[in-house]
Amino acid sequence: MVGSMKVIPSSGPADELSGSRYTFVRKLRSCFGDRFLMYLVLTYFGLKGIVYSLLQTAMLPFFQHMGVTGTNFQLASVVAMIPWSMKGMIGVLSDILPIGRFHKRGYLLLSAVLGIFGLVGLTAIPTSSLNSSMIWTVALLFGATFTCLATFDLLCEGKYSEIMREEPSAGSEILTLVWTCIQMGSMIAAVSVGFVIDSEGPRPLIAACIPFALLAA
Repeated sequence: MVGSMKVIPSSGPADELSGSRYTFVRKLRSCFGDRFLMYLVLTYFGLKGIVYSLLQTAMLPFFQHMGVTGTNFQLASVVAMIPWSMKGMIGVLSDILPIGRFHKRGYLLLSAVLGIFGLVGLTAIPTSSLNSSMIWTVALLFGATFTCLATFDLLCEGKYSEIMREEPSAGSEILTLVWTCIQMGSMIAAVSVGFVIDSEGPRPLIAACIPFALLAA
């Protein structure tokens, strides 16, 4: 009798974790769709995670190489970061003044082009021309890139908030995905920064951001 008894395997922690991951992904895909999820990962992992961290890290050594004083660097960084304080205005414009037939798509494309222009400009300026007299030009180029990041951040947040109102059950999952993407992107950027800045300077960090801006466009 004992030999004929069947042993039913119990589910362990690994099985439960795998099941919860499957449920998490399936719920996100059913509520938000694969296309929007890819756009969200690009925005928060690529742009706000990796690109934002790389640009933040590259700003100080870039201006130091130009011979900019600490006081002027503070002023230039304020100018470069202005787009983050203008997110409200960008949101209002996208709502009341659509570009073409779309409220968000036109502004995303325009900001992506602006971001590419800023990144290419920062990497293309000849090293011999970089001096303290170009401080405001460089600050505006950084500002153009941050305009791209701020616009994508704002409009993506607005879109998933809109979907969350229709599908409130998926609210915690989408926020978990957003912050996981940001933290993972920031961590990858932080790990790579030290090796590159010490040996090559800030320009390769800025150049590494260009593919993400091209993908966004």
